[in-house]
Amino acid sequence: MGRHIIKQPNGKYAIWSTLVDNFIITDSTKEEYIEFRIKEETERIKKDLKEIFEKIEKGERYHYTVYQWEEALKVLEDVHGKKELKKVMKRLDE
Repeated sequence: MGRHIIKQPNGKYAIWSTLVDNFIITDSTKEEYIEFRIKEETERIKKDLKEIFEKIEKGERYHYTVYQWEEALKVLEDVHGKKELKKVMKRLDE
C-alpha cells in the first residue's frame, strides 16, 4: 500500500493512502505516527513468522530457497569443509 506523509497547515501530519485515495490518519504527531507504524509492523512480522513456523512444523519449505536440515549440513560441508561441520555438530551436542 502506498502511503504519503503530508504536513497539515496546523503542523500535524496526515497519512494519505493511494490504495483508497483518502486520508487514513489525520492530526497525528510524528511520535504518534511512529508508534502506529511500529505497532503495525510488529503485527505484520508476528503474522509472517507465525506462518513460517507453521510451515516448518509441517515439514514444508516456506520458501523454495530454504534448506532443510540435511541440505544445510551438506552445503556447510561443501563450502567450509568437514572440520567446520564437526564444529557445528559438536556445538549441538553441548
